Amino acid sequence: MPNAIRLQNERVVHLSLERMVWPSGPVCPHCGEAARLGRLNGLSTPIGAWKCYSCRKPFTIRNGTIFHNSHVPLHVWLQALYLLTATRQKMGSQRLAQTLGVSVRTAWHLKQKIAGGLAVSPLEVACYAPWQHGDMVMRCEFLDCQVDGGPGSASCVARFERFMAALEGIATAETDTLFIQALRRLLATRPERLEEAGEALTEVQLELGLLDDEPAQPRVRAASFGGFGMPVSQAKN
Repeated sequence: MPNAIRLQNERVVHLSLERMVWPSGPVCPHCGEAARLGRLNGLSTPIGAWKCYSCRKPFTIRNGTIFHNSHVPLHVWLQALYLLTATRQKMGSQRLAQTLGVSVRTAWHLKQKIAGGLAVSPLEVACYAPWQHGDMVMRCEFLDCQVDGGPGSASCVARFERFMAALEGIATAETDTLFIQALRRLLATRPERLEEAGEALTEVQLELGLLDDEPAQPRVRAASFGGFGMPVSQAKN
């Protein structure tokens, strides 16, 4: 049965990708345990977190992918990926930032990492791809059951509305297929492969927000000139 990939918010994105990557249930990426696992639902735990009771380590669907250790929510990554694949990566960082509600710097880094992940050879990716064909993208409006009412839910709704508006007239079954193919590649691309290709994978603290302020330029104190074009200090002598 095909998996429906939903992009509305963090919770539905994690559930969608878990069904895609773990069709038979979660597997610990640290030790390979598939039985002694439990989902973490604490208020302080990130969405989509699991714990392995064999090696005692937590993990999420991001582990071992280029999304790992990123401070950008996964649904923002996937919305950026869809926008870039639908526009053949022609969407600029400024417009991408405005659509996703992130800084231009964050949008630029998303574009660079996505481009780097998709540039990895398909043969290198194939050995990591365990999923089946038939996945589909659910491009629909928010349902009441998808709005959890928790912190940040209003921004997720507003972001998804801007995302849908940006796709108006360009989202088709073909762009869905391109997105799924790109997503499969990014999920299967190991970060070490990008390091070998010379990509800098040291995670920058990418904080969500509106456009970043430009760094303050050093202020040069202009000299005050008196008569005859001479500085005031010299004109008084």
